[in-house]
Amino acid sequence: MKKIRMIGLGIILMLAALTPQFVFADVPTIRAEVDERMMDIPVVQMTMDGEPLASDVPPVLFQHDGQYRTLVPVAAIANQTGAEVSWDGEKRQVSISNEEKEILLTIDSASVQVNGEEKILPSQVPAKIVTYQGRGRTMVPVRFLGQELGLDVGWDNDTRTVVIRSPETELLPDESVDTHEEDDIAPVDHDGDEALLEDISIKMVEGMPEIRIKTGEEVHYSTAQLMNPQRLVFDFNHTRLRMDNSEHMQNDKTIKVSAPGNAYISAVRSSQFERDPWVTRLVLDLKNDIGHDIRYDERTEEMVIRLIHYVDDVRFERYNAKEVLVIEGSNVHNYNLMKLDSPNRLVVDIKDSLLNPGHRFPDFNVGGRVAHRIRVSEFTPDHHYDPDDKIVRTVIDLNNVPDLDDLYFDKQNGRLVVHLEGEPEDGYRYVESGWTSSKLTFYGNSAVDYKIEVDESASIVKLIMPKDNMNIPFEILDIDDPLIDFIQMTNTAQNGQLIANVHVKAGVEIRSPGIKNTKDLELEFTNRDLRYRERLIVIDAGHGGKDPGATSSNLGMTEKEVVLEVALEAEKLLQEAGFRTYMTRRDDTFVTLQDRAAIANQMNADIFVSVHANAAPRSDLKGVETLYYPSENSPTDFRDNLRLAEIFQEEMVRTLNASSHRINARDRLYVLRETKMPAIITEIGFLTNPEEERLLATSQYRKLAAEGIRNAVIRYVEETGTHLSEAR
Repeated sequence: MKKIRMIGLGIILMLAALTPQFVFADVPTIRAEVDERMMDIPVVQMTMDGEPLASDVPPVLFQHDGQYRTLVPVAAIANQTGAEVSWDGEKRQVSISNEEKEILLTIDSASVQVNGEEKILPSQVPAKIVTYQGRGRTMVPVRFLGQELGLDVGWDNDTRTVVIRSPETELLPDESVDTHEEDDIAPVDHDGDEALLEDISIKMVEGMPEIRIKTGEEVHYSTAQLMNPQRLVFDFNHTRLRMDNSEHMQNDKTIKVSAPGNAYISAVRSSQFERDPWVTRLVLDLKNDIGHDIRYDERTEEMVIRLIHYVDDVRFERYNAKEVLVIEGSNVHNYNLMKLDSPNRLVVDIKDSLLNPGHRFPDFNVGGRVAHRIRVSEFTPDHHYDPDDKIVRTVIDLNNVPDLDDLYFDKQNGRLVVHLEGEPEDGYRYVESGWTSSKLTFYGNSAVDYKIEVDESASIVKLIMPKDNMNIPFEILDIDDPLIDFIQMTNTAQNGQLIANVHVKAGVEIRSPGIKNTKDLELEFTNRDLRYRERLIVIDAGHGGKDPGATSSNLGMTEKEVVLEVALEAEKLLQEAGFRTYMTRRDDTFVTLQDRAAIANQMNADIFVSVHANAAPRSDLKGVETLYYPSENSPTDFRDNLRLAEIFQEEMVRTLNASSHRINARDRLYVLRETKMPAIITEIGFLTNPEEERLLATSQYRKLAAEGIRNAVIRYVEETGTHLSEAR
């Protein structure tokens, strides 16, 4: 089969940043399953050689990394070309073969084998199974399938049709298709000319390899990470490889540049990956997992790849009842520490690092003696750094300001542990073993007998230990967590006993694995009264930042301002009731719908509550409304959203003494559809109703709304607690 040039697709890329329900309001959709989740997917038409191409699962517009890509059914097109298609269910692989090519696709992977050579699907969109009306079909980007099977593929924007022509069919003069490229939008307009890649060099900069590629101009690129062995791949679009006289040219006409001694890459290889359009591939052979940054150096006219470390995790812990910040990453030993005021903050900057793009780093509240809140982000360099520096900044908002000299830093195995309350003590260990349990261990020198006495009236557990067998470094240990208030140590010189009086909270039960002839004394504490602490409630204050939401008719109040005060008060009330909570925003900032749902899912929340205020063209509409995703209509969604909505509607109406507007099933609201736990949106009143507008302007009414949220959460947990536990 002769090779022909592939015409790109004009898939209205300007729509990619908008949400599907608005972008595709006039585009047909199907209700289909992808990634074990039901969703509404926009569909397009498809023709081949002027005739409609039938398929039981039609071509779809699939959202990947914020943009829509056209995916087509492999079998429907391959069969038209005479290629054979087979499926290996165990390996989840699809094989397409004809006289010239063997193509092997793996579901959920952007890596594909073509005649044994590894390639990356356009824009790294993985092969997907789309199941519609009980029939599942493998779907891939139409650009890839057309190119590999020698088909001419175009796009008719007026009819939203993928236009496919076999090589034997020529376009007539009056037949035209849109020839805008779907994926290869470069920052430089080449007007048909390609950039020339004329040199590759590797330099060591502060111990890290830096790869410089002489292109003469800035070029667009795509990247991919390949495993076994580890490789980092860059495809430079509209770029020809012109290094024929280079000393690095191999016998097979590829380029290989060996790297100086370092811990991250062994070599850089390059080849002419495609010729129509021209694509030059650059491969970094990696020794270890590493991040990267790429930029264009206008002075030297080079694309510059700089290897950068990753920060993989930032979290708060307690070590022996004292507060600890843990930062994990490949370069955490390289840090700066600053103390800032107005407000009081500690700042830990990890240098030459980026946040691992595969992880999320939500802000989280601590509420400790020292730390109040912890925030993490990639920091734009200020006057303390060079403009090109890559910094991951962790900010600790403080309740109490420690002396910097009292902080203790422990660097070990890719972890930076910042002890906020001084150097850790030995001789004992106290840890939370669960949300309602903890474990206390006193370390002994040899096996002895211990005694335990429980004074339930005073809520004291007395531990009696041989003094010469223990080395306890404190007299009073202030724990003040949900299980223990404090531990007070005393010793009796007369009989050589060491006594630990453990002052426990009400409802705490104590268990010891053993107290006879044992080296260490271990105790386990549980508190069944703290069952709410096992539940995490994500509270989502709607809108924020550049998105004000609705505006009230007379007073000009914005929805984002009203619901934030309600959400913050609801957080306080739920915490007082014993729940763990997380706020998607705590101030006037913009948070995407995707992030709101993703954070709740990543944190494995039990309930998602989004707080909004209503608006309508008619000023007489009023009352409370609760929105929910109708999971009862989906065979793959097992959430009890309807019951949660019913409870919220009843409790909000009762607490606010308000009218009941309605309970409303909405299957296209992102935060309700994409969350994995029971979720609702509570509309606490109409900003466009004069009576409710006046009420919503008062702190008293906003506090009542927060009380309604608390009451609804408690009632739902009490009614469905067993179901929640089993679901997790």
